[in-house]
Amino acid sequence: MISMNDLHLSSDDRQSINSHLDEFTRRVTATLILFCILTGIWSFSIDKILHWLLLSLDPCSGSCINIFSPDEWAATRWISAALIGLLTTAPFGMMQAYNFARPGLLPSERRMFVIWMVLVWSIGIGALWVTIGELLPWLYSIGHTTNANAGLTGKYDAAQIIRISISISWTIILVLSAISIAIIAGISGLLFKKNASWWRLRIYGIMLMMLWLIVPSGYPGLLICLSLIAIGIVEILGWPFFHADTPTGYGLESLLDKEGKIWRVLYADCSCCGTVDSITALQGMGSIYFNAVCRSDYEQDILLDTIKRFNVNRVVFSGCVLESLPPSLLDSMRFLGVEFSTLNLAHISTMRTTGNPVELEISMAKLTQPWSQNKANHRVMNLLSNYGVRSIHYGNTIPFGLQLAQFDTWICEPDESLLTKMQEIGLQLILHHD
Repeated sequence: MISMNDLHLSSDDRQSINSHLDEFTRRVTATLILFCILTGIWSFSIDKILHWLLLSLDPCSGSCINIFSPDEWAATRWISAALIGLLTTAPFGMMQAYNFARPGLLPSERRMFVIWMVLVWSIGIGALWVTIGELLPWLYSIGHTTNANAGLTGKYDAAQIIRISISISWTIILVLSAISIAIIAGISGLLFKKNASWWRLRIYGIMLMMLWLIVPSGYPGLLICLSLIAIGIVEILGWPFFHADTPTGYGLESLLDKEGKIWRVLYADCSCCGTVDSITALQGMGSIYFNAVCRSDYEQDILLDTIKRFNVNRVVFSGCVLESLPPSLLDSMRFLGVEFSTLNLAHISTMRTTGNPVELEISMAKLTQPWSQNKANHRVMNLLSNYGVRSIHYGNTIPFGLQLAQFDTWICEPDESLLTKMQEIGLQLILHHD
């Protein structure tokens, strides 16, 4: 379903909420069915797995782990089987998640999503192995030694050891996952200082929710301790990305207007299927090339991706007629707070068969905002002088059939101050009424 107040891509279509919910339900149901099947399969061999785990975690020279509560041990067996089932179901679940989310993701977000899912699953398996095989046995050994030095005889509950081990392992996996999100998003240019609060809310929110689900309810102190440690580690390691400057690309620079507002202007250099010549953008403008942005869904998504990633707030099209662009693209740019205009080069280029196409460069030179009118006038006057222009045709719209001579040019809607300057140097001004 498309809303006028949302960012929508070329792949979006007008579907009802129910259709999205039906698709989501189908994919979740398929994942849950596979999860239940794999959990049932793992339940037949979970005793052997837990036996190996307890032998690894046992801090005593002789066995000092016992089962004090059979019902808790039974619950622990099923929790362990479910977690192993979750890890083995993850690849299928990741494919379902990607296929469901793909139509609503920008190209850079799709790449980041795939990299993150594969990386998190690989890191999760590796972190689980290292935590259970090395870290936890070392921690339990230190604790047991401390108890023995205090004159205590160690008798440990197998269910509690397994649950605490699961909580610590799960926390490590969540922390590594959160860190990987911050790093991948930062490297991809999706995370920077201006949108860091948005990323923190989602990273920490999901991490703490998943942590709350896995930590045993009887250990509130453990939940608080693990939560603070997790947030602290992610914040410290993600500090360079949470405080990074707005990323640069395509030559974009932050420009200031006379009121001090920051502008990031992108020139969408569209050749309109090879019918429009390319001209150089002004200093500080970013420049991205398209073949036919009005016809290509992929190029429209690239444009929106660039706007969102690099915090663009103005787009200048080269030859595109704004009315020819898809309404969904224009609505998305409005939603992102982007101003847009066109140089109308496709129409301007039809007025000349001989001579230098100075009017194409004039269309670029007369741009204002963030540049001042005086700056624009100065650029235009330099072009007129360099090309030896003698006559200026001007008006609000291009007259039908107008053909420019070698030393003529066209200026659309020139400012009064520009007209005055041209009159002062003796140029012939020819007004064309609508």
